[in-house]
Amino acid sequence: PMSQMRQAIASRMVTASAGVPVIYLTTKIEMDRLIDLRVQLNSMDGIRISINDFIVKACGLALRDFPAVNCAFQGDKIVQFNDVDISVAVSIPDGLITPIVRSADSKGLAAIGKDVKALVGKARSNTLSPDEYQGGSFTISNLGMFGAVDAFTAILNPPQAAILAVAGTSEEL
Repeated sequence: PMSQMRQAIASRMVTASAGVPVIYLTTKIEMDRLIDLRVQLNSMDGIRISINDFIVKACGLALRDFPAVNCAFQGDKIVQFNDVDISVAVSIPDGLITPIVRSADSKGLAAIGKDVKALVGKARSNTLSPDEYQGGSFTISNLGMFGAVDAFTAILNPPQAAILAVAGTSEEL
């Protein structure tokens, strides 16, 4: 039998695919300078920044600059959020949960990294409080760390209006 979490995930997937307008866009970006900057930052004592931390920060800034995307569907309305709270998809044994990095647009990379690490730890130990995973204005689902993932379609996290699916990096000539 499916766990309660798996049932909720399945229900939300059906809602996401049937209940809101959907458009999928795919693009490649050049990551060389970001990877070089990450190496520089991580060479400093006490600093450990992941590529995902950069992605959370970039999305936070983009949502601040383009507030029409920082919104949710609520019935016959689109509600625009004042805060930029980014959900980060985390795989756990029973499914998937999306803890939230609050005010991602105004935090530095180190603070984002610290928040994400703490939230992932709490998610995997099943100790997140509801306010740490309920809400959020945008979700990032990153499978890049699994290497062979070239592209995937992330499932929207209702009532949010957008999600970013991040695949792996690869060297291109």
